[in-house]
This record gives sequence, C-alpha cells and structure tokens, in this order.
Amino acid sequence: MEHRCEVCASFRPRGAVDPARELLEVCFGERRVLLCRGHAGIARNSQVSSFDELRTLYAESIGQRSFIARRAHNAGEGAGAPRSAGRRAGDQAR
Repeated sequence: MEHRCEVCASFRPRGAVDPARELLEVCFGERRVLLCRGHAGIARNSQVSSFDELRTLYAESIGQRSFIARRAHNAGEGAGAPRSAGRRAGDQAR
C-alpha cells in the first residue's frame, strides 16, 4: 500500500507518487491523518485543533465535500465479516 497525503490524493487520485516526499502523521483523537509537509503547515498556520476543523479547512470552495475522508482508508481492514449480507430492509432494488 502506498502512503500519500490525504489531501493530495483527493486532488490527484492517480497522480505520481513521490517516495521522497516527507509525510507527517497528524493525530486528532483516534483519527490519524497523513499529510504532506505543505498541507500540514497550512493546517498548523490555520490553528486547526480538531478533526472537524481540518475537514472544514480542506473542503471544496463550492459544495459540501471535504478532501479529507471521514474514515481512515484502512478503517475497515481486519474488521471481519460485513455486518449484513446486502441491502437494508427499507431499500428498494433498482
């Protein structure tokens, strides 16, 4: 698995990975965010102190999406079997 800045990966999902690029792991409670030095510096200079503030800082200028995912990319790894076999009871098949 390649390690990339979460913000950079949102802008260029298939962009070239630079193994020499220094990445910093920033912790917000249980959530760890991997950021390049530039994006970590912007967050630090903006005095971001919570995960929600980080998501707001790196949100689209128009729209409601953030370039930082709510869940870590490896959040589901090792969790075992899925909770259900398929659709919720209230969902309609299309």
